[in-house]
Amino acid sequence: MTTTVKKRYRRGTKPNPALSRPDHPYTMKLPDGRTLFVEVPGRWVTADRSGAAAFLPEGVRFLDRVRALATSALDRPPSPGFITALREALGLTQKELADKLGVDKMSVSRWERGAIRPSEESLAALNKLRHEAVRRGVAIPS
Repeated sequence: MTTTVKKRYRRGTKPNPALSRPDHPYTMKLPDGRTLFVEVPGRWVTADRSGAAAFLPEGVRFLDRVRALATSALDRPPSPGFITALREALGLTQKELADKLGVDKMSVSRWERGAIRPSEESLAALNKLRHEAVRRGVAIPS
């Protein structure tokens, strides 16, 4: 015997329409000339005054993470946002990233704030970490 359960909503509440928006296709040009195509989840996209698509802060962070994983850290000095986005995409804390790179946690914190830049050895280690993650197919956390 099969029973169906109806979802009941409290009086006056409706389901969130943002959760039912379709995903938004987005292409970005990378510095090395490649073009990357991603679909941004619909809950992170809204419409601006003119009706064009606009990304919510979560959508912007998602795109930063994708760009960080797709861009090589050795092509140019990484920005503080790149380092933060890469660390978050890898699912690491500042301490865990520092341990993997063989540096102090405060060094990672200073890189992410833009107070100092990583050394050549640290840049090489960051790039190696990124390559290994891409090869393993790191899932971008939502």
